Amino acid sequence: MVMHAENFQVYPAALGPGTEVGTWRVVERLGVGGFGAVYRVEDMARPGEFYALKLALRPGDERAEREVALLMVKAVHRNVVRFHACGRWPHPQTGYLYFVMDWVAGRPLDTWAEEVNPSFRELAQAAGKVALAFDALHRAGVLHRDVKPAHILIREPDGEPMIIDFGIGDYAGAATITEQTVPPGTLLLRSPEAVRFHRENHGRPGARYEYRPTDDLYALGVSLYRAVTGHYPFPPHLPPDMLYLAIEAQTPPAPADFNRRTPRALSDVIMRLLTKKPQERYPAGAELHAALMEAVSFGKPAAWEVSLFEWEEVEGAEPVLGDGARRRIRRPEWPTCSATPPAPRLVLAPSLPFVRRPARQDPGAVMQGPSAGVPSRHRRVRSPVLVAVVRLAGVVGLAAWGMQALDRGPSSRDAKVPAPLSDVVTPPAPLLEVASVGPLPEAFPATAPPMVEATAVSAAASAALSKENSTVMKQPKLPASSLKKVGRTAMGVAGACLELSCSSPQVRPPPSPPPEACPQDALKTMEELGIRLGYKRTIIFNVIKGEPRVISVDAGVTQVRLAEGWEGLRSASVVTGQLILGDRVYGRFTSAVTHDRRATYPVCMELIGQDGKRGLERKPGGDADSALVFPVGELKPVDHFE
Repeated sequence: MVMHAENFQVYPAALGPGTEVGTWRVVERLGVGGFGAVYRVEDMARPGEFYALKLALRPGDERAEREVALLMVKAVHRNVVRFHACGRWPHPQTGYLYFVMDWVAGRPLDTWAEEVNPSFRELAQAAGKVALAFDALHRAGVLHRDVKPAHILIREPDGEPMIIDFGIGDYAGAATITEQTVPPGTLLLRSPEAVRFHRENHGRPGARYEYRPTDDLYALGVSLYRAVTGHYPFPPHLPPDMLYLAIEAQTPPAPADFNRRTPRALSDVIMRLLTKKPQERYPAGAELHAALMEAVSFGKPAAWEVSLFEWEEVEGAEPVLGDGARRRIRRPEWPTCSATPPAPRLVLAPSLPFVRRPARQDPGAVMQGPSAGVPSRHRRVRSPVLVAVVRLAGVVGLAAWGMQALDRGPSSRDAKVPAPLSDVVTPPAPLLEVASVGPLPEAFPATAPPMVEATAVSAAASAALSKENSTVMKQPKLPASSLKKVGRTAMGVAGACLELSCSSPQVRPPPSPPPEACPQDALKTMEELGIRLGYKRTIIFNVIKGEPRVISVDAGVTQVRLAEGWEGLRSASVVTGQLILGDRVYGRFTSAVTHDRRATYPVCMELIGQDGKRGLERKPGGDADSALVFPVGELKPVDHFE
């Protein structure tokens, strides 16, 4: 049945098979985006020849007109989809703009990687051709601005990569048609510099990000990362604010570090594409192509001939590639630790004179500032007991000095010679100084800080002071009663410290919670919901809208939201459980409410930190009743709580 648009209302996004658009007959809809719908069509003048037709969703759409100009004149390359014709429909003057391109029979890059499972050599060769295509486009002033796996099709049967969809593309000299801070696009593939510009300039009138070729190449790096690992560099299910922070500040793990089949040279090329600074990436597609070809040529041939992933046989799965084999790839598991080195959180600064380390320096030099005299080699504090011992030694030393002064009494020598600054009777400074915690350097996942290093005291030796540069100070004369009071107070404090063994949360952390069995009804429910034991999912604590940061949590009942779900318990579902404060923040979750709030299920899930350990790492601060943690973790279904 022939359908004429003049006889019914037009819905560009929902044309049925048989609809005639100019001289083209619709066969099927291939997809719908934010600005256009794509159909597979047949040339009515040449039956049996099929093409792709893109139809604008709004009449007079400037974006569709720009895409036509790009494909027809500027974005012409053998690895870019070829343009054939254009027109307006249903009216030749006022209708919706459409244009016709080659119909590429093939798979998107990520689907091709998982269904065909090619060798690393085949992937590198395809990526090299895409790099050369972008090199030619960029030299012609063309920017794609929406590079992602779905827009790189691997054509069958020759395996040639084809770049499609220039719907938000741009070219040198084109007029600005959007009012946004950054161009439209896919958040997950935005470059760190674009994210930073958006964060710093959002809401500022007239602020426009200048998109560059390095933005396209960064997005290509994200696409290649997805192809060789089965994962994106940053979890796409994260809330936008957290995803922005991760892109800007966090370094993802290298592909070779968890897909062990990946040649290290290829992994290095991809990681260079993902560096935070654009000047550290490949400046153009030609350099990227050269790096890929060099990696393949000088690598071990056997490492490049293996497939991207291992196969695993799956009973009941669809046959792969028509060879009758029922299998699927074994996707590498995402690592739990970040590659971004964290900033140190604690600074140990001994400040009592009897624990001062001698520093090698010019005897005539005058020490300035808190960092003067710091030796180049630092010792690591291996045990918190050392802190308690040094504290105790300081108190006892102060007491002994006071008692000796009582017995000795003042002398003429004490009045003539200037006393060292450390001998002045002042309250001793605390040994442990905690640096203030600034913004976290990374969003997700976070890592544990390294061992705390001791810093030498920056003080000049009293012997270095001469009569010319030293200030004459007289030893203060304290009454005997005052000296006796100082000595007794110090000894009393020392005795109390010994009696209490100087206990504190840092010295003796609370124990982990005891083991507990999971009820049978919860185990049965999880099995029915497809929640497999050990298969973790990301969760997020309630965070105020804005940049994610360290939050304070209390012991007791709490709720978290699933950022990714299981088959029967989808993302956005709420899971309730108990937090237990110990050396870490442990969590045992026993109830789940579905995302639509229609059902509640018993479950058994344990809170896991991003370091893969039970519980969340405690950040500096907090007390016995509360703890500071980063608001992201994982829930792991278990049959018992350890």
